[in-house]
Amino acid sequence: MKSWKLFCGAGLVALLSGCASDLVSPPYEDHPSLKVADMARARGDLPQAIHDYRDIIKDCPNCERAYLGLGISLLDANVVPEAKLAFEKAIALFPKSAGAHAGLGLVYLVMDLPEDAIQSFNRALALDSRYVKALNGYGVALDMLGDHEAAQINYRAAMELDPTNLSYESNLALSMALAGNEIEAIRILEKLVLNPNATPRIRQNLALAYGLAGDMKMAKRIGREDLSNDMVINNVGYLEAIQKVKEFGGLIPKNHTVPLDETRMWQKGN
Repeated sequence: MKSWKLFCGAGLVALLSGCASDLVSPPYEDHPSLKVADMARARGDLPQAIHDYRDIIKDCPNCERAYLGLGISLLDANVVPEAKLAFEKAIALFPKSAGAHAGLGLVYLVMDLPEDAIQSFNRALALDSRYVKALNGYGVALDMLGDHEAAQINYRAAMELDPTNLSYESNLALSMALAGNEIEAIRILEKLVLNPNATPRIRQNLALAYGLAGDMKMAKRIGREDLSNDMVINNVGYLEAIQKVKEFGGLIPKNHTVPLDETRMWQKGN
């Protein structure tokens, strides 16, 4: 397997930006405090959101949205074991919740278990074939396994269902870069970053695409727009190592992964 097909550790955790925003949408009839908790999560106050969701669960132990909100918040806070427990509890209580199965799939992605993630996303899609977060997460898992062609089918399906969400097209572009089509990936991402709704994650996907194309100067320049200099140096160092392996036609061992803390350097911002 070629090196760029195993580069997923440094790039694809960033794709979760398109997965974890909302597994269940309003209305808020389940509990009057859900909107308050969701607002805390939306503004990035994860400790408050986690506290609020837990209080709601105590008051309303059958409130599905509280479990999903708690799981997402814990995952965003990188409290992965507790996020896993929250989604597993949600599945036990609400086995027909596509959001609960998709949430567990996201946890498996962060744990670098793409095969397990695919099983969870398949369960979500069996419950709701148009569940866009599961389609996107499925694409991430396939990219992690090096099946970029199949991943791109999932991203395109997500784009059709939710054309206003820029994350899916950004994910599609990064998948193209991972597959070796860096020029097209850069073209798409350059267009996306001009959109007023573009996020720092999309900009950092562009930095990754330039790095995968061998343009470390641009990767550094764009990286510094959102990341600290140390983070940029670490990420570019890994990109340069990948380039050297590609140039000599070498392989990265199948079990090679980038440490999670390092991959999350590309995840800063919303």
